[in-house]
Parts: sequence; structure tokens; C-alpha cells
Amino acid sequence: MTSFLARVYAFNFFDRFILIFPLYTVMFVDAGLKPVEITVCLTAWSITSFVLQVPSGVIADRWSRRHILALAQLARGAGFVVWLVYPHFWGFLAGLLLWGIKSAFTSGTFEALLFDELKARGRAADYTRIFGRARAVQAGGVLLAALGAAVAARFGYGASLVASLVAVALSSVAAASLPPARPAVSAGEQNYLAHLRQGLAASLREPAVLSILTFSAIVLTLGAALEEFWPIFGAKVGLTRPVIAVFVGAQNGVEVLVSLIAYRLAGLPTRGFYALLAMGGVLLAIAAGLFTPPAMLLLAAYSGLMKLIAVVFEGRLQHLIASERRATIGSVKSFLAQIGITALYMTFGPVAGATSYRIAFIACGAAGITIGLAHLAPARPTRAGAG
Repeated sequence: MTSFLARVYAFNFFDRFILIFPLYTVMFVDAGLKPVEITVCLTAWSITSFVLQVPSGVIADRWSRRHILALAQLARGAGFVVWLVYPHFWGFLAGLLLWGIKSAFTSGTFEALLFDELKARGRAADYTRIFGRARAVQAGGVLLAALGAAVAARFGYGASLVASLVAVALSSVAAASLPPARPAVSAGEQNYLAHLRQGLAASLREPAVLSILTFSAIVLTLGAALEEFWPIFGAKVGLTRPVIAVFVGAQNGVEVLVSLIAYRLAGLPTRGFYALLAMGGVLLAIAAGLFTPPAMLLLAAYSGLMKLIAVVFEGRLQHLIASERRATIGSVKSFLAQIGITALYMTFGPVAGATSYRIAFIACGAAGITIGLAHLAPARPTRAGAG
């Protein structure tokens, strides 16, 4: 068991110990990409991950999951090679397409492998604890990668890409060394359309579930998706590349801390989280209005709030849905989130290009305020029939 967990943690650590991650959007800016071109690249990643998400799960139920994880890492590594050889728009686009393939074939596959292996060892009850530790190891990888990027930045982006390729190779080796976990008994019972159709039907039939799904998708859109633009914010306000990398690490540290304490606020009324979303919008709008290096502290606070809401609502969703519909409804949440993320990417770039990054960030803050207040507004009472 110890050897198995060591390989699990090694895979998760090197999966996130990617030195180019804190700076890749800044690399795009320095390469001369316009806001719209950056948006196209990020949208390509989002759409690729979105389209392949459920098919990748079907494949993972029919083929070796450890080999899928290993090959997915190599796909991302191929993208980094493209960035090294061709650091221009089409190269960056191709690299993010390959990264999207990696994201689609890793998400869900690792969780299934881990659970099935623990179940085979009679340790299924330990899944949540071990999975939590794996995510903590990932966060540690991000933090150390940010610090490493701060050092490597002085040698140019090539150094960070080479270091990232080494991490990709180590993660692929760790994945290939994992045991060939037994597939789930119910594997392959549904095709892509049936899986999606069942999740949609279950979600639409239960208003409480649908409400959590849509609100969670909004939070993920305004939280996780916007984080891709924080390095650009830092570059535009005059931070050096090493300092930007340190900020990304610090911001991730805030999210780790918030994730650990989020359960303590699980009992907060739902309207309280709507208010937190509006408050987050205020923080983002103020940070964009100031548009100075100290304003990035507000961005870290904003990221923390979004992570807090996301974690609590994920827990509420899992407690609300039945086991036999857990995977399908979870897939609907991922679909909705990817739709929102794609829409944000397709909107943010044109707005920034037509005006400025500052205005685009202010607009996102305004969106958060508006959505939060709209959810806080009391529902109109239903009128009785006339007569």
C-alpha cells in the first residue's frame, strides 16, 4: 500500500510541478499576441476539454487507465515542445489544444483508477482521505513550481519549458507504474448521448439540484477561468516575471487554506454565499479600478472567495443527489462550467482588445456584483389565478 500511495502522490506532484504554468499567458503577451488571439488559444483548450470529457471517460472504462494517464501527460509535453520550436500564435494554439486533450483524459480517469484500486485492496472507505491528500500534494507542486518559475524566469521562457518537460516525463513514468486497476462493473452501460441525456433529465427535474449546478458553474467561470488572466494583470501593472510567478504561488496558497477551512462555513445560509459572490465582484472591480501592484492582493482575496463558494456548493451537491445519478449529474456540472468558461474566454479578449484589459476586468467584477445581487433579490410571490 505504501508503494502504491507513493506512486499516486508522485504522479499528482509532477502533474502540477509545471514551471511554465504561472507565466504562460505572459509569454503569450511577450510574444506579441493580441487579447483576441490569447482568447482564441484559451478557448481552444476549453472547447477541446469540453468535447472530449465524456468520451474520455468511456475510453477509460475500456482501456488501461494508467496508460491513458501516461499518454495524456505526453500529449501536454508535445505541446510544450511545439511552444519551444514555434513560439507564435499557431504554435501556442496547437500547444493548448494538446493541453486540452491532457485535461480531458486526466480528469475522472485518475479518480476512477484510485477508487478501484483502493476497493480491490479493501480500502474504499479511505478514498476521500487519500484523494484529499493527493490534491494537497498537487497544491504543493503548484507552489514549488511558482517559486521555481521565479528563479527560471531570468533565463527566459525556454528554461521554464524545459523544466516543465522534465516534470511531464516524470509524471508520465509515475502514471505508467500505477497498478492496472479493475474497471468498474457498470462500465460501458451508457454511450455518450445517453449519459448526457440522463444527467440533464435528472438535473431539470429537481430545481434544487439545477440551482446548485448553475450557480456553481457561474462561480467556476468567474473564479477558475479568470485566474488564467491574473499573470497578465500583473504584467500590465508593471510586476516583473519572477514576482508574477511568486504571486501565482501565493494565490494558490490562499486557495489551499480556504479549501481546508471551507467545511466550517458549510452551514452558512445560501443567501450568504450569494452575498459573497457580490462581494467578490466588488473586490475584483476595485482591483481593476486601482490597477496597481498592491491591487493584486485583492485578486488573491477574490480567488479565495470563489474557491470557498465552489467547495461548499460541491459538498452541498454531493449530499443532495442520489448515488445512482452522481456521475451523470456531475458531468452536467462540468458541461455547464465549460460552457461558461468558453463564453468568458470568447468575450474577455474582444472586450480587452476593443478597450483595455483594465476595462475587461472591471466588466467581470460588475458581472459578479450583478449576478450576486440578482440571486439575493427576493423572488416575486406567485399570484393566485384570476377570478
